[in-house]
Amino acid sequence: MRRVSVAWLIMLFLVLPASGGDVTVIGTGQPGQDLKNIQAAVDSGGSILLKGNFNFGPDGRVKITKDVRISGEVDSVGEPTTKITGGFWTFYSPLPVKGAPPAGKGPIIAVHFIRFSGAKGTPLHFPFVGGLDIRGCTVTNVIPQQIGIEWADGDTLSFQAGVVVGNRLDHPKQPLKKAAVGTIKIEDNRFYMENAKPEMTAGFGVLIDWTWGAKISVKNNIINRTSRNGIEILDNTLDTKGHGSISITGNRIVTAEEGIAYPHKYGPNGIVAGWYFQTSGGADFSRNNRMDITGNRIEGRGETSTGILLYANDIVATCNDVIMGGGTQARGIVQTGSRGFFANNRIRGEAQYALYCHPFEALEAAANTFAWTELNDFTGIKGQFLLSGSVNVVVGKASYLTDKGKGNRVVDTKPCALPEIDPEGDSWEPVDAE
Repeated sequence: MRRVSVAWLIMLFLVLPASGGDVTVIGTGQPGQDLKNIQAAVDSGGSILLKGNFNFGPDGRVKITKDVRISGEVDSVGEPTTKITGGFWTFYSPLPVKGAPPAGKGPIIAVHFIRFSGAKGTPLHFPFVGGLDIRGCTVTNVIPQQIGIEWADGDTLSFQAGVVVGNRLDHPKQPLKKAAVGTIKIEDNRFYMENAKPEMTAGFGVLIDWTWGAKISVKNNIINRTSRNGIEILDNTLDTKGHGSISITGNRIVTAEEGIAYPHKYGPNGIVAGWYFQTSGGADFSRNNRMDITGNRIEGRGETSTGILLYANDIVATCNDVIMGGGTQARGIVQTGSRGFFANNRIRGEAQYALYCHPFEALEAAANTFAWTELNDFTGIKGQFLLSGSVNVVVGKASYLTDKGKGNRVVDTKPCALPEIDPEGDSWEPVDAE
């Protein structure tokens, strides 16, 4: 009896109720104990504060099925001091029935200010959510997992990611309607994604595929050394009421120098967005999310890297800074969709082309506007612009343009400012009506 009493005292000490009904969990460094303590707190829902260092072992996993807010502690400069080591899909929100569209909405989940190290696959995996907020977290040393996807060089694919949203891993056959919905925010995190075999590993910082009517914001993240895509947001559909949007803003991305040639040879890439698995969605106004990509800084270091690779109509991309490392098949910005608006983007370094507008499957690369692209520090191996679609417009200088389409044109107009609203002096005289 005395041994049982001591065990219960330890549990009570490690899982403490905090003020206002919240719960505090203190790390022990023991995988069995840490998993039980956090799982017990998560099963109750509500707000949970994690203190200290936790160890999940090689395969530990906390399953989240209720609304929960999990937070760590920070130091005087805002750096997370709470650390979770190990785990396999460390924080995971499973589908109610694997492979079936859920009947109801998933849990609303927040994970703030935690340092994850040594997780397998990804430490943050959310196939089933009604809303998600990942903020202030740091992810390092992710161990690639083997998943059953055949590709040219093998029967399985080596995969790693900082965070995964949607059922791409949990049910890779097809998207599940209403599995990942609501407001999804991935903001102010740091994902360090180096791996030993970048040419054999599909490495991602942020992976958001197959959401339904979600309002997605990926903002102010630092993403380093991804071997596939720094940010991938693909095949996310509007719901039946037309709800859904995607904003990719203020991120800082540096790719690896080598990357995996899956699902195609172009990579590693900075931002990949739109519709790739079913490109008809990117041309369907009733399904295609409205997307803005603004103020991101991307370094594409691979021989075949692309800074921003887009597969959808009606995208707005402004004020992005893309730096290319000199790959002979690398490209700064690729647009395959139509009616996009691109303005005040800067492309530096060296690549095959700075801007590459070309059709792909259901996407026609037509009627795009490319305004005032800054190319002062860019060297094009083949040229600055390639236009293969139709009736696209380049506004500003285009010294080296390859036009393989129809009806494309260049309007050599400098950025302008409006005149004064109320001009004064002799330089302006009104004319009296007679």
